[in-house]
Amino acid sequence: MTSRVLTCLLLSVLCALPALGARPVPAPAADGMVMLQRVDTARVQGSPSTLRTELDAQQAKAPKDPMPRVYRAFLALPSDESFAEFKALAVVYPENPWPHVGMGLVYVRWGMLKDAAAPLETARKAVPGFAPALWADGLRLQAEGKPAEAEGRLREALAKLDIPRFRTDLALLLAGRPGGAAEARALLVRSVKEWPEQPEALQVLSRLAREAGDAKAGAEAGALLVALQPHDREAHRRQAEAWLAAGDKAQAVKMLERYATLGGAEPAVLATWVKLTVELDRPEDEAKALVRLAAATPKDPEPLLRLATLAEAKQDVAATEARLDQAAALAPQRADIQVRRARLLLKLERYFESMAAYRAALAAPERPVPEAVEEAAQLTKKLHLPASPAKGTVEQIYDRVSLGLVALYLEHLMEKPDLKGNLKVRVDLDPTGKATNVVVLYDSLQDVLITHSAHVAFMDAQYPPGSEPQVYQYVFRPPPR
Repeated sequence: MTSRVLTCLLLSVLCALPALGARPVPAPAADGMVMLQRVDTARVQGSPSTLRTELDAQQAKAPKDPMPRVYRAFLALPSDESFAEFKALAVVYPENPWPHVGMGLVYVRWGMLKDAAAPLETARKAVPGFAPALWADGLRLQAEGKPAEAEGRLREALAKLDIPRFRTDLALLLAGRPGGAAEARALLVRSVKEWPEQPEALQVLSRLAREAGDAKAGAEAGALLVALQPHDREAHRRQAEAWLAAGDKAQAVKMLERYATLGGAEPAVLATWVKLTVELDRPEDEAKALVRLAAATPKDPEPLLRLATLAEAKQDVAATEARLDQAAALAPQRADIQVRRARLLLKLERYFESMAAYRAALAAPERPVPEAVEEAAQLTKKLHLPASPAKGTVEQIYDRVSLGLVALYLEHLMEKPDLKGNLKVRVDLDPTGKATNVVVLYDSLQDVLITHSAHVAFMDAQYPPGSEPQVYQYVFRPPPR
């Protein structure tokens, strides 16, 4: 024992000396075990300080009663401080079995099994048949690898005091032995009904129920376990599996969403979440799951494509376009993604962007879309683009592009006889003569098809190397009638 423990022991002995008068009566076995159950519950719930404050108040109110100090030592078990307190109280109150039980349990937790036997024997002699001492001795025997003897001792304790703690420990022993599963499950069902704050008991009960073919009971036990571990994402993942085995997809979805909220990012688990939301026809939940899956699989465009489909169903054009753009950036070699972009942009009358997307699709080697060839040809015809890119001098390029723009204008005059206006654009060029951008400087005509046709045609054109940026202007007026 360390010098620090000895110092604590001496101080505790001095503090434990009672005033003259009647000896305090030890807490009955049932009352004491109820408090130990509260101690375990406080640990599970993460609130030992609250119980410690309550015990401090009890001690202040009844300083001659050693039991608040006993319970406080159990709250700190196993530690040097708890052992020192049990030892000090055992010296001053040798007739009280509780400090002896506490010392025995500390020794068991520390693995000092030979040392544990003596204080537990003392407790049984102090109060013959003291159930908590029998229980603690059963745990000692189990730790020593003597399951038969441990079972006998735990059954003896349970016969004297039928409480959840004793049932649980007997059940946990039986659950690991051949032929003991049925009785173990029955004991655990009773135990957790009266005292649900038992993670290990609930975990074993859930497993036993599943092994017995009762998936629903296993899931219900697991649900209680998850309630005790609200921040354990793996517990939520396991519970999702349990609900799924029980056929409750809705509950499984709840568990998987919580798993993801807690930071769970295993792609296979998130994919299961997505799959279940589809089967339940819950597009809003599916979108949430897909966002998580997309983040967990940053190189996979499929979640983004599905998000685009969901956004399109809601007629959310901006979200649809954003998801398609993200997917295209991840998989630039996939033609099918570019075709989806091209078709969306075509609906939005963003013709020059649609044409760029179609051309990217036709150049992409993966997942070709045969229909894209004809669709791109129809758009080319719709824009009256030159059969081949305009080239030559800047004046020749102007004249070549003009043919298509004038043809478009004449077509539109048939529907809008009073259509007129000006279009002025600037074509930015790199040193090789390749167009880098087309900027609309003025557009009073406000004919989207003509403007976009000019944009595509001038971007396609092949200018003489070293050309300065070109400004082209068109004046569209109906012919005299």
